[in-house]
Amino acid sequence: MNTLKTKIAGDEIYTGVRDGFALLELARGWLQQGNTVVATELLGSAINSREADRDQDLRARILKEIGRVEMMQSNWEKSDSYYLEAQRVFIGIENYQGAAECSRNRANMFFQKGRYTLASDLCEQALEWASIINNFELRATILNTLGAVKSATGDSKESIKIFKLCLADFQCAGNKIRQGYVFLNIGLTQTELAGYPEAIASLNEALAVALEEKDLSLVEICYQNISKCYLEQGEAYLAKAVLDTARKILPGLNSKALETELDLIEGKIHRLLGNYSKAEKVLENTYQMAIEHNMTSLAADILYEQAIVADENGDYRIAVSKLEKAVAQFKQLEVKKAYQKALQTLEAVRKRTGI
Repeated sequence: MNTLKTKIAGDEIYTGVRDGFALLELARGWLQQGNTVVATELLGSAINSREADRDQDLRARILKEIGRVEMMQSNWEKSDSYYLEAQRVFIGIENYQGAAECSRNRANMFFQKGRYTLASDLCEQALEWASIINNFELRATILNTLGAVKSATGDSKESIKIFKLCLADFQCAGNKIRQGYVFLNIGLTQTELAGYPEAIASLNEALAVALEEKDLSLVEICYQNISKCYLEQGEAYLAKAVLDTARKILPGLNSKALETELDLIEGKIHRLLGNYSKAEKVLENTYQMAIEHNMTSLAADILYEQAIVADENGDYRIAVSKLEKAVAQFKQLEVKKAYQKALQTLEAVRKRTGI
């Protein structure tokens, strides 16, 4: 095999590598860094190599990576065609793992496009192939996508069943961190069903994994959603305790969006505790942060909460003004559920106050 030497000059890539296997590994390395330009050049060389002509498994693996590159660039049709060709070759040589991975990746792609029926069918096909080789890890990733599809289509109870099967497979595979994220998915789905005690239990399971594995992102998401669950139950003091713990453990939060969401939760807590002046102050600062960082959806949520504070505090004209802005913003963002809720609240305030 030739020495692995690669350098970039302008838009061209020069490599001393001619071996198809080595080119594939180099391309994967560049993809891990998010560099699709270099990866595309390397994969182009790999697919035209002698090794790819002689080895069908290698050829299929290269095609699968090209499909991945196209998907990363949102070239959906090209990506699908490459995945389909790779899948066809994998099936021809009875590489069921490769075929299942292609079908799963296509399912993820169509899920992103909102084509849920096709995504579900592709997951079912991928599960069939993954079960032939009894690959727990692979089957778990497919079940995770299928669970997300069921949740997106409103079949939350079925989604939870699937996530629990997914969790069992990740446990068999010994993948601890992925177990944490599945517990999170279960908790979020239970929240959609208003099963807040169950959701809190699942989210605490996810939090335990996150703390053990030192996954700061998961820690943040868990604290945020546990607080929300307590708020939904009207348990403001418990929500505040969780929020205070989060701020102690997570000084200088990683994400401005997450920091803003936690501030929004804090504003809701102050409202539930009847401290309207504190709620107004927190929410105004939170709104300014959302505007500064172009967090349009969060800004609409904050406007809605500001309206509720104003309404409960007797500032009806401010409430109507905030609700009108929130309704317009939710409509523009096409967030139907939030739009309908804000519109109904606006109509109710107007009817009650005559404004």
